[in-house]
Amino acid sequence: MGKSLTLQIAFQFLLTSIGILLIGSLPYLFFNMKSQLNVLKMIDNDSLNNTSFLYDTIVLNFDAYFEHITHTVNVILTGDTIEYYVRGRELPLFPEFMDVYLTSMLYLVISIVLALILGILLTLLTMLLPIHKRSLPKAILFIIESLPDIFVILIAQLGIIWIYQKTNFLLFNISSGFDENAIVLPILVLSLLPAIYIYKYLLLSFEEEEKFLYVELARGKGLKRTRILVLHVFRNSILTLFNHFKGVFLFAIANLLMLEIIFDIKGFMTFIFENGVLNPEILTMGLFMVFIPSFLMFTTGKVTLEHYFNIGGTNL
Repeated sequence: MGKSLTLQIAFQFLLTSIGILLIGSLPYLFFNMKSQLNVLKMIDNDSLNNTSFLYDTIVLNFDAYFEHITHTVNVILTGDTIEYYVRGRELPLFPEFMDVYLTSMLYLVISIVLALILGILLTLLTMLLPIHKRSLPKAILFIIESLPDIFVILIAQLGIIWIYQKTNFLLFNISSGFDENAIVLPILVLSLLPAIYIYKYLLLSFEEEEKFLYVELARGKGLKRTRILVLHVFRNSILTLFNHFKGVFLFAIANLLMLEIIFDIKGFMTFIFENGVLNPEILTMGLFMVFIPSFLMFTTGKVTLEHYFNIGGTNL
């Protein structure tokens, strides 16, 4: 890896980290967060009952804003204990935040892996069809892609309930309870739409690659269609898949909050949603906990692909 690439990666990491710090502390810029938190504590402790005289306006508190950014950086670098306020109590952020983070990441990682497998398999199966028979899978793809995300989740839940009513057999838990979490159905639902997008991008890439001369040359050499698709066309489509995979990854994360709410999963996104308003440092820490692993993954993938893969498709 060259020096220029290393500097580029370091600059991207630094710039994004600064952006996260600036975004995470925004409430301190526009509102008097310390006063609001003190008032809330008084209300929770029954020290203040009449709040009709209270009001707040949007102002620019640059001093409080940069003070909170400095405090957040200091906490991250020194490893000091972070506490957050909830229902009249100051609680340590960790290890609870790490537990819900690992729970959500388990759902996310398994769903993305499953989406990759489904997307690749659907693409290969579609490409094995004659060109004139590919219109039906494409039409189904268009319909599913057009459905709202929440509609897909609700249809999946209603489908499980309908099967249970007809057969008295519960395929999967449709919601989390006190003793067990819904696991299989949330993973399947979370993987469905990313799989559709992967299928869409790969299918377009495969059909473009199919027009190149090296495919005709491979057929002329007597290579089977399956081997051409797997060993050559797929290899040349990996970079296209990787370039679109960032969008798929962000799409899955965006759907994670809705999934956790509907399936009543006590996860990472709901924790931020419920506690991040009064405790902006939770949002900052959460963004870093998502950004750093994904940045390492995508950077490693980019360097690996550029170094080891021949994107030209000339080798048979």
